Amino acid sequence: MHELIARVRDTRSADGRRLLVGTSFAHRVMPTVEAVRASDFVLLHGNSFASSAELVAKIRATRALDPGRVIPVVINEDDHDDFDASDGRLASAVAEHVSWGWFDWRRPGEPFDEGYQSVPVNWGLSSARKRAFHARVAEITGQTGRVQ
Repeated sequence: MHELIARVRDTRSADGRRLLVGTSFAHRVMPTVEAVRASDFVLLHGNSFASSAELVAKIRATRALDPGRVIPVVINEDDHDDFDASDGRLASAVAEHVSWGWFDWRRPGEPFDEGYQSVPVNWGLSSARKRAFHARVAEITGQTGRVQ
């Protein structure tokens, strides 16, 4: 994997810029030292962790693979919707200075208005779950009162 990352990293765009590259590590798979050292950022999935504490432990363990630098970590998929919990996934990611991506899928039997990752998608704030997520992000970013 690290050889592929290095190959892409060494590729230049048509205007001469270097591409930023990383790879995704699914579920409980621990990134390799080589892949972390070759990457510009690390993508982790938060779906399979039983608790926020386990997710935080994986973030810290990933960063410890290359302690000589600060590497951006992105939780690119987490289906836990405990946004308002002070020890929830979103809050834990923010406390660790990690980007957190919510994987909002439409659960069996839910109406069309639920789920951003389920086709067809209603991109509006069409459900209580979507409104709760956006309200929490607005609060974290100081945009309180902007979510309708």
